[in-house]
Amino acid sequence: MFSSNFVSRGKEYATFVKFVPAPYFRKTFYLERIKGNEKIIISGLGFYRFWVNGKEITKGLLSPYISNPDDIIYYDEYDVSSYLVKGKNVFAFMLGNGFLNNPGGKVWHFDKARFRSAPKLAFSFEIDNKTIFEADESIKSATSPLLFDDYRAGEYYDARKEIKNWNQVDFDDSSWNNAIKVDAPLGEARLVKANPIAKLEEIKPIEIRKVGLGYLYVFPINLCGIFRLKINTKKGKRISIDFGERLLEGDLDMTNISFGAKTPKDFIQHLEYIASGEENETYEPSFSYYGFGYAKVNGIEDNEATLDLLTMIRIRSNYKKVGSFSCSNKTINRLEEMAINSMDSNIVYFPTDCPHREKNGWTGDIALSTDYLCYHANLSLDLKEWLNNVRKAQTKGGVLPGIIPTTGWGFAWGNGPAWDEALTNAVFFSYQYEGDESIVLENEEAMIRYLKYSKTRLDKDGLASYGLGDWCETKRISGDYQTDLRITDTLSLIEICSNESKLFNRLNRNKSKQFVDEYRDQLVTSFRKFFIKDKRFKKEYMTQTALAMAMEIGVVNEDEIDNFYEDLINLIHQNNDHFQVGVLGARRLFRVLAKKDINLALKLMIQDSYPSFGYWEKMGLTALPEEFQMEFEMKKDGSIEPKNPNDRPDISSLNHHFWGDFTMVFIRYIAGLNINDNLDDSVFIDPIFPEEVSFAKAEREFKGEKVGVKWFKENGKYVVEYLKTRKIKVNVVEKCNVIYKEVESLE
Repeated sequence: MFSSNFVSRGKEYATFVKFVPAPYFRKTFYLERIKGNEKIIISGLGFYRFWVNGKEITKGLLSPYISNPDDIIYYDEYDVSSYLVKGKNVFAFMLGNGFLNNPGGKVWHFDKARFRSAPKLAFSFEIDNKTIFEADESIKSATSPLLFDDYRAGEYYDARKEIKNWNQVDFDDSSWNNAIKVDAPLGEARLVKANPIAKLEEIKPIEIRKVGLGYLYVFPINLCGIFRLKINTKKGKRISIDFGERLLEGDLDMTNISFGAKTPKDFIQHLEYIASGEENETYEPSFSYYGFGYAKVNGIEDNEATLDLLTMIRIRSNYKKVGSFSCSNKTINRLEEMAINSMDSNIVYFPTDCPHREKNGWTGDIALSTDYLCYHANLSLDLKEWLNNVRKAQTKGGVLPGIIPTTGWGFAWGNGPAWDEALTNAVFFSYQYEGDESIVLENEEAMIRYLKYSKTRLDKDGLASYGLGDWCETKRISGDYQTDLRITDTLSLIEICSNESKLFNRLNRNKSKQFVDEYRDQLVTSFRKFFIKDKRFKKEYMTQTALAMAMEIGVVNEDEIDNFYEDLINLIHQNNDHFQVGVLGARRLFRVLAKKDINLALKLMIQDSYPSFGYWEKMGLTALPEEFQMEFEMKKDGSIEPKNPNDRPDISSLNHHFWGDFTMVFIRYIAGLNINDNLDDSVFIDPIFPEEVSFAKAEREFKGEKVGVKWFKENGKYVVEYLKTRKIKVNVVEKCNVIYKEVESLE
């Protein structure tokens, strides 16, 4: 049963100005026997930790989920039979602020949320599916040593205030206060079905430097994680740690992950820790996480600055990795690793934009990356859960916000067709790779409702221009893009219609298919009438992004392709053989080029001169940055500074995934593995052999089998090996002078 009986320690909630400690709760009870079917269903908002008789059994970090509780109230269910004993037992809880009280989200008005309140707890304890008791005023509560928590800002913890054995059965809680009854949020009650957040890897620092009055801890990778602090020091010692990803003039620089004056000092990825003085005291954050490759520690002595002081712990949703790629080219392999690291750094229940500054479910980032994310990982559970929140956030009129979850921000700005495409792409690519029909059926009405809304936004020429455009174009600031918004918005709507048509055709949803097909034809006609003349794109609107999107999305006729491609190549040559696109253009440009000239596509991606992805790899970055605004270089001390000393050292996130679609060029064109593109459960093997690569391999789990391809050179000829399958149809596109072999293994 989903109990709606919520309790809190009090009604006052924490702010940056006035801290309110995270509350502890205890419920003591007695059992005459253990039947083996005892369970508890918990909603601890914003986040919770849970102990039974002193044993923590919380499913994962940041439980239960990150959501607007007026849309969905999330619960977790635990089988607690094996943790209970005959006689006296105790359930113990610690609550954090999470999305319920999120002052760190002030930029997106999360601090103005209608539901903002102190952390609150509801649960029902059941035996044989009958409720034995729920949360009520009999629960005992006290303040914890966690003085403040916010999953962007960080945590303040006073270890001197720790209460020994507070979660044990025999602890005396008679001096604790009783909980108070509070209102439940307005959302629909649901069990979380997304993968939990797991700790996956521990990483030691590779260097410690004395910088000013503090110590800079250098880690070998920039990722999403938490940390473990371990120290022996005197009682009352105050230690502060900032976690970031960029050095400037040899010191940690936090400006790229903050919002200037909108971010109060010491409230972005910050720990303030007051030591208890006990031997080997350790601390891991309970309700926050961090994107970092560096940590700046202040307040310790020289002898305390040891490698064991700080340990980096990678965290992410605990999805299964199911797809891979490798080849003979070291730069390509490093770029693949960087893209995977950015993927792993940005799936915390759902894909976020970055693991530090925002941590938001930006729809544009999800729309751009779902193909590469879903190839590499089985995200069906995670995307289905996020889509539940998408449908709740969508207005009755069909409008989608730019971030989900939201408290209302993102409807007036930050959305539009290229961003709103996240709804369709999350459904499409999840179905393409995993084949779960329910994800289509659950979202069919929402997808159609959005397209009907988009019809109301078309101008007199039948074109769309109501969203964000080709974001983060090279050599420009984020919103300063060359490509006409009517081009990217209208083409995005056409692509939405095309992908939905495939889905509805596959599932025999004939009425919906007819609607999207007719709308697509209408949009294509309007687009071609306005932008194409004499079998060419009109010169005044011609950009790399415009040409690439038009060709890849399919509005260019067969007899026009050569003209469009010629004009695209000319633009590339005019730009000194470099790309001049934003994230929308990048998702299409390299695919278009790969089909015609894989060597040119690869050159643009991996050359080490600015702007290119190879330039990022040459700098020594370990994740994908957000933008190519200006040319930077990495100094010997790790500082990232403008190559032109006259430029301001402004830089954005160094861990974004929305450029990562280039990995699909490696997989689809270099390795030649194309899975279920037509939604007919078939695989196509069609590698293209670039000059820079002498070996490539790609594999993925699909429909209960493994599909894959490997090619290499042998005796002057290319040899293509592809996996034998039991049920999946594998179509091999054969080329002259190439040897093809069906094999049991690609080892």
